[in-house]
Amino acid sequence: MAVMQTPGGPSPGQTCVLILIFTVLLQALCVALTYVYFTNELKQMQDKYSKSGIACFLKEDDSFWDPTDDERMLSPCWQVKWQLRQFVRKAPNMKKLWARK
Repeated sequence: MAVMQTPGGPSPGQTCVLILIFTVLLQALCVALTYVYFTNELKQMQDKYSKSGIACFLKEDDSFWDPTDDERMLSPCWQVKWQLRQFVRKAPNMKKLWARK
């Protein structure tokens, strides 16, 4: 017995190809949207951190130094400032050590 097809309707092969094309296009759209979203988020993060780093070294973030403030001590800007202060304090001692050699 032969299967009868209705005239004018798509064949099962054409239906399968159309579903495959639709699936690939939908997946490509999802990948494109995800790429655009994460690229935008990354750009915002880069802008935020570059501005905060610049503010740190240009002294736009000019509040007082409080070593007991835990929240401020976790800030990357304050960590860099603390390390620079320690280096500057040790620099005269290092100069004396180098002069002895």
